[in-house]
Amino acid sequence: MNTRSFCVALLITAVIMVPTAGCTTAGGNAPTSASSKPEKPDITVAAIPAVDLAGLYIAQDKGLFARQGLHVIIEKIPSSQAIIADQLKGQVDISAGSYVAYISAQAAGGRFRVLAEASTLAPNTRVLVIAGTSPITTIAELAGKKIGVNGTNSIGTLLISALLSAHGISTGKVAFITDPGGFPAMPRQLQDGDWGAAFLAEPYVTAAGEEYGEQVLADLDQGSVLNLPIDGYLATQAWTQQHPKTAAAFTRAIEQGQAIANSDASAVKAAMAHYDNLPPQVTAAIALTGYPVGPVVEASIQRVATAMLEFGILGREDTTEVEQRTLVGSMVGPGS
Repeated sequence: MNTRSFCVALLITAVIMVPTAGCTTAGGNAPTSASSKPEKPDITVAAIPAVDLAGLYIAQDKGLFARQGLHVIIEKIPSSQAIIADQLKGQVDISAGSYVAYISAQAAGGRFRVLAEASTLAPNTRVLVIAGTSPITTIAELAGKKIGVNGTNSIGTLLISALLSAHGISTGKVAFITDPGGFPAMPRQLQDGDWGAAFLAEPYVTAAGEEYGEQVLADLDQGSVLNLPIDGYLATQAWTQQHPKTAAAFTRAIEQGQAIANSDASAVKAAMAHYDNLPPQVTAAIALTGYPVGPVVEASIQRVATAMLEFGILGREDTTEVEQRTLVGSMVGPGS
């Protein structure tokens, strides 16, 4: 088992602003023209605090949003599920989070549009951790235990279900417990002893050993979910239709941030150190995920919906939409 480290601030609701419009950065496009000026230049983006969203933080840190005529406020959230209701009410412009929550919302009648892909699963970026003093040493020993996750029926639930299934263990043998504090609060909660294991994402994976001596029980990037798409940037379809130039400007900036994240690991680590207040020993060791660049690939996100159906996060009533690919298609296609 690998020892990972933890030194992350537990503040969930930090609000961060990008530099003001008009600043210049290397590698960015020219400032937005009058014809493409966003209808809504001031927008709020709700985001989970994780390395998966480095493209967002880099775009913010390097003034890429400002160059597109946008002033962005990022509101940190514990999970995607925590923000969907507010987003449907129009209280949040764009969200950055797990596809699982939004595919579930789409199946329930919500109407969302994937503006850009954020991340794909990579080794050691989503894991199960145990307390350093835990007697658990195998996946089989999780049977009958509680597992902490950051969201109910979340990407964590999906990845853990796939892991348990691969080891012949029914998900009914474990109890998923949602921590409303999300990733920042979970390593400490694991220490209290009520959970057998906890689901963590980077940088909280790396950080958990240094603060608490917690250890990795299993890397979740394996088997049927290997390289699975994890997160995206989403808006409601109504919002996108009302603000097409704003959506386009946001997407352009994110694409630039994603490209930098893919080519410059130091930029990712610097952005995470800045916005998550991480010490050098954590940022030096964090595992990085994949950052897709280019148009949204429907076939990739379809893998998530298929896995959700397989492991019971989507119900039997959703089978036809999943198998005919219309559920994900309604979130990606030109008609969405």
